[in-house]
Amino acid sequence: MTSDLCGWMNSMVRCFSVAGLLSGLVVLCTGPVWAGDDKHRQRAPTCLVVDTDVATDDFRALAVLVPHRELRAVVVTEGIASVPRGSTAVALFLASGQSSAPVIPGLAATSPPDYDWLPAARAAAERINGFLAESVPFAASPNELKLALVAALRRCPRVEVLVLGPWSSFVEYAPMLRPLIRRVVASGRPVAENNPDNFNCVYDQPACDKADKFLRRVRTAVWVDLPADGTSYPPTQEMVDQLADAGMPGVLRAALNVDPSQWLGTRVWDDTAALYVLAPEHFAASGAHLEPVIDEETLRSELVKAINGTPAD
Repeated sequence: MTSDLCGWMNSMVRCFSVAGLLSGLVVLCTGPVWAGDDKHRQRAPTCLVVDTDVATDDFRALAVLVPHRELRAVVVTEGIASVPRGSTAVALFLASGQSSAPVIPGLAATSPPDYDWLPAARAAAERINGFLAESVPFAASPNELKLALVAALRRCPRVEVLVLGPWSSFVEYAPMLRPLIRRVVASGRPVAENNPDNFNCVYDQPACDKADKFLRRVRTAVWVDLPADGTSYPPTQEMVDQLADAGMPGVLRAALNVDPSQWLGTRVWDDTAALYVLAPEHFAASGAHLEPVIDEETLRSELVKAINGTPAD
């Protein structure tokens, strides 16, 4: 009886903690944060959350964003990498760019499909393309996903979410953030366009379908993809060689050069979605999604420029 009572009390304390944090988020984000200064509120930057499955192109995407946008949180969802080991890899990579964004372990699909190529890709991604001697599990628990996001988004009047991986975590936290979400930018194409090669959707199809319904209700989603020819807009060795030697660009350059077989012959999927966040003028509608209107060489040049940039640029 004592054990049951203690368990009930712990559950109640946890519930009240969540309720308190959520109430605080609402007050901080919708109340008079700027003490009546409406112009200041309008100028306040939108807080950016990146939801990633820690693929090789996700490291490039983060490198595109870090010099130019303050990341308020990075959620790690299972996909190319597992959550525990992918979280450690992302945390170490962000440290190379002096980013203070918390890394928040997210969720995994219940019954993902089997891919014969995934074990090798996962092992490489969890070691930052082989840059680390071995992968290491993260210490934090995915059971704190919502609580950690609430803490990370304190005083955010608006939130933008960039989804670079499967939707398993997003469908868990998105309803909580709905009053604050200004825009969701997703790498890939919406369900309506029926793209069978969309790993982010197929890996957790139930979550993808649920996210699709949510996004159609809130009408804030922007999908960014490359042309469906399957070969255009690849990353190149020349592009990697143009990355700066120091800081995050230097770490990215060194990591990509450890095992080029992991990215040669692929495409700049998620880095292109990240570039849209910074430079939407380079994109135009193609059906229900957006595609770059600049050629391959120019897009790669823009990616290098963003990665090598500084906050002053």
